[in-house]
Amino acid sequence: MAIIQNNSDPLLSDFLKACTNNDAALALQLAPEREPALLTFGLNDALRGRHFDLATQLVKAGARWDTFTVQSASRSPDGVRWLVESGYDVNTSLVGGTVLLPMVVTYNDEVSIPYLLEQGANPNLGPLMNPRDPGPMMNRRPVPNSCVVLNQAASTCTPEIFALLLAHGANIANATPLHNAAAAFTQLRVHSPICSRVLMLEYLVGLGLDVNALDDARTIPEDARGRTGTPLTYAIQWSRVEEARWLLEHGADPDKKSTFGWSARDQAKSMARGMPPDHEMAVLFRRFKLLEA
Repeated sequence: MAIIQNNSDPLLSDFLKACTNNDAALALQLAPEREPALLTFGLNDALRGRHFDLATQLVKAGARWDTFTVQSASRSPDGVRWLVESGYDVNTSLVGGTVLLPMVVTYNDEVSIPYLLEQGANPNLGPLMNPRDPGPMMNRRPVPNSCVVLNQAASTCTPEIFALLLAHGANIANATPLHNAAAAFTQLRVHSPICSRVLMLEYLVGLGLDVNALDDARTIPEDARGRTGTPLTYAIQWSRVEEARWLLEHGADPDKKSTFGWSARDQAKSMARGMPPDHEMAVLFRRFKLLEA
């Protein structure tokens, strides 16, 4: 990541403001005398404002991209296309061991996901979840059997996008998509609250996934496998009423315990303490008798 060395540059603020405001004439006038890291900061400001012509000119003036550049560009289809057309390798390692595709999947960008797959993005490439010895973020590299893309797609995308990822080689054995769909968990809370994931649950169970499976994907270290438990436990923990109801109506066992001895029933009893009786989750617990011994 770029780090500005000369914070006393008298034109630092003027340059960054010009990049933010898409004042290309001023930004390009000031660029030649600026340090490389400041050029990168200006590039990132331009991309956050979706000023792609200016961003192209800044790259020509010597600006280099960093992780924040990719993050800024990943937020729109035009930004993703700008990266690729500027020569960016879609499988480049970024800070934390992530790559571009997981970012785009998080945003549920149905234009950019197929585009990146066509450009050779590897849907199995990404950070290792729950590593034994994570080390510094800067030193982490992507692993070839990451669960992140499929897990994130299960949380935010349509079954059609999930199927597309599978068609491009994504390995479902690496992931716990049923658990992620049940929890509607996303690493970037960039959207309004995520809508119902019931259609995704139906799709995944239709693929043959076990509604009572533990969260034991092989990319999780042995001593963390099955830590939380079943998809139902996830749905209850994240207060996903529709998903929990669907799971209970389709064979979810509230008494199946995680490797740490915790069940969905245990989770329900824990959450029910102090919960108003008219709360949606409390009503669900009573309907399915989850608070009984």
